[in-house]
Amino acid sequence: MAECAFCHEPLPGSAGRCSACGQAAASADDVYELPDAESIIPANWQTAALYTLDSPVRCPHCREPIRTVRVVRMTRTQVPFTSSLPRGGRAITCPQCERVLSMELSTFA
Repeated sequence: MAECAFCHEPLPGSAGRCSACGQAAASADDVYELPDAESIIPANWQTAALYTLDSPVRCPHCREPIRTVRVVRMTRTQVPFTSSLPRGGRAITCPQCERVLSMELSTFA
């Protein structure tokens, strides 16, 4: 049985919306499966800072309570034109499901 891409609740086969969260059901074309991280991503890219939150919150993706977040540095590696965008930034991810919670670009990288 398919599951909702937002709250991961089971979806009936013909459902247009998730009965749990109300989000529109994603089609197979809307979903991109990531390969196994350990086999593709170099070990030095998997390092991150861990920050503790003052009070627990729920991840909007996996709905698990989290007390910490991972902060990963982003660096622009390639651009085929002169870019006015910053050279780097930070991505904040859930430590449970590893999905991105927030991103920022900054001029200091």
